[in-house]
Amino acid sequence: MVQRHCFTDDQWELVADLVEVEPKTTGRPPKDCRILLNGIFWILRTGAAWRDLPERFGKWQTVYDHFNHWSKDGTFDAILRRLQKATVDAEEIDEGLWCVDGTLVRAARCAAGAVKKGSRANASSQALGPCRGGLATKIHFLCDGKGQPFMAVLSPGQDHESRDLQELLDSTELSGFESDDQILPARLAGDKGYRAEWIDDWLLEQGIAPVIPSKKNEDRDSRAIPFDKGLYRRRCIIEQLIGWLK
Repeated sequence: MVQRHCFTDDQWELVADLVEVEPKTTGRPPKDCRILLNGIFWILRTGAAWRDLPERFGKWQTVYDHFNHWSKDGTFDAILRRLQKATVDAEEIDEGLWCVDGTLVRAARCAAGAVKKGSRANASSQALGPCRGGLATKIHFLCDGKGQPFMAVLSPGQDHESRDLQELLDSTELSGFESDDQILPARLAGDKGYRAEWIDDWLLEQGIAPVIPSKKNEDRDSRAIPFDKGLYRRRCIIEQLIGWLK
């Protein structure tokens, strides 16, 4: 019987080669990567503190050290790509509509000294910046019409959503195992924060129809693509995704 928040055999077989390490001939033997990953996902799914990690996953410091290492060396990115490829081959991706949105996450009080005033480069590297209520990080999300998350980009809290849209889409190199052709959506839905002429033009150059409402002070008929109000209602899926993740 598989315990909650743990890999099944089929799930582990899909990603095992991305995290397994070569056995050592000297020194302490390496930890079981499956147990370490199970411990990491237990923390992520329960929201518990690292120190509260159950003993069956090993020492919490060891699990945290591997989480920190795999976050920095691209292991989790590789796992995400592998899972996305499997989803593409299973034809579970909604290629007709993708949705984009951003949300703020307030920084803890201990982060108050992280960013020096006027240091834009420092703020960007730490993804911390001033907004209403103090320092915050803005997370820019991209998902399909079913609410499956594809990519997330971090920026300082004061960044406008439109500023990181191009990076968000360019970073989403979605393809399957059977074909290396990159998948792009037929339409992209976003709120009025993404309404700009350059965004419409750039999306159309990529072969993507924007589903973005016009602002009150502009004429909708002047835009190259008519606004699909019915399709725009489906954008609520990304708001539900953000609420679930939070």
